[in-house]
Amino acid sequence: MSNLLSTYSFLSVYNPWWERLEEDAFDGLPGFRRDLYEAFCQDVARLPQIISVTGPRRVGKSTLLKQCIQKLIQDNGTEQAARLLYFTFDEPALYLPGFDADRFFNDLVSEFAALAKAGPVFLFLDEIQKFPRWELYLKKYHDLNTPVRFVISGSASAPIFRKSLESLLGRIKTYRMLPFSFRESLCLQADIADIGRDTGKFGDRLRTAFSPTELIPVLNQITVGEGASMPYGMLADFLQRYFYEGGFPEVWAMPDLLAKQTYLYQNQVERVIFEDLLIAAEFRKPELLRRFYLGLLRQPGMETNLTRLSKETEIGKASIDNYFPLLEATDLVWRLQKYSGARNSAKSGNFKTYLVDLAVRNAVLKITPQTLAADETELGAYAENMIANHLRLWPGLVELAYFRERNNELDFIVDLGHTRVGIEVKYRNQPQLKDAERSARLAKELGCEAFILVSKAALEDHWKTRLERVSALPVAVIPLVYFAWLF
Repeated sequence: MSNLLSTYSFLSVYNPWWERLEEDAFDGLPGFRRDLYEAFCQDVARLPQIISVTGPRRVGKSTLLKQCIQKLIQDNGTEQAARLLYFTFDEPALYLPGFDADRFFNDLVSEFAALAKAGPVFLFLDEIQKFPRWELYLKKYHDLNTPVRFVISGSASAPIFRKSLESLLGRIKTYRMLPFSFRESLCLQADIADIGRDTGKFGDRLRTAFSPTELIPVLNQITVGEGASMPYGMLADFLQRYFYEGGFPEVWAMPDLLAKQTYLYQNQVERVIFEDLLIAAEFRKPELLRRFYLGLLRQPGMETNLTRLSKETEIGKASIDNYFPLLEATDLVWRLQKYSGARNSAKSGNFKTYLVDLAVRNAVLKITPQTLAADETELGAYAENMIANHLRLWPGLVELAYFRERNNELDFIVDLGHTRVGIEVKYRNQPQLKDAERSARLAKELGCEAFILVSKAALEDHWKTRLERVSALPVAVIPLVYFAWLF
């Protein structure tokens, strides 16, 4: 280690645990753990594969790596500290004239491989996509059985990173970190992490262990968690805040509305499109991609008609076909395909476009909290978008789709392989029972084995009775704040 430090002195700044093993080596590291923390750390410790985490800017990837380092030291003792390295390829020294980045990487591996006789060695390499040909180095050292375990992170907004991951197929296991879910946000900000963690585990069991006939009664009875309770008013107030501020934690503590909006627009739109995509994908017309993206922000969750979208944005259909994969690769938007009517069959027709985080829309369109709260139609769209994002987290998910034909529409069809569940979101002060009945019948016609109505507030008992009668399915009627809490 001494040779390495004498040559690359900046490494000690990134690895304070080499010199001091007291708690101050991790000063400033958040105590809150994201939901993927436990599984991620377990795989880092036990799998011989390269472990990767990818996601949008500023969602906590670097924090996750450092929390995993802290856990490895706690689990394996202080002697493990010398066999752990964290480094980010944002380091300015790498770009100084005359610096040999290839030699630097090889020196890292060589120095730490020599330590492997004393125990497992880990290299945590952050923002690795900024190191040219990084995947070739990892592939070489992995195939040579070099006694070093690689843990890497990269930005989802760099398409070249995803292509590199594909070249490591079979050698790498990848985790995807998205903005904070509703429950994660509430747990962190309301200081109820223990309750939230227990509820999350309950949600995992709820969503995987029960048949539809067992699942529905539990949903109908649930408040929050197993025996825990939380006032509906508190959850509803926080939900409104989540609609506005979204799942990027750095935004929550910012002092004013303008600061939040400026931060989100610069980091999640301008830097992604004009830096990451322009450089990594050699995209020649970023201003057109930005215009296309801004056009998608107008109506989240609406069925996308390519002809209309092309006319509104003044961008040709062929260009739109090229733009969508780029935007999806950045985790700015994603597409939900229309259900064709048969399980495991190909999807066809139009699609819905959802935003990965609604706060970016608020920032771009300069929407105020007061304006959003007063617009029931807008809130309904936000509720559907939020549920769409959360349903993607359902363990064991095989397919997620929507159905729409003429006046018949079902917001979501969740196919878990062994079970198909229809879900309709009616986030209104005065929802219409007839609309919900139409969706419940449609769920039955499409082969769903249960129907869930997600509402704004608790509805009277006769809603459940009527929906069961018209659909002949097990039915749950549950407020959004409780349903989203499970994710």
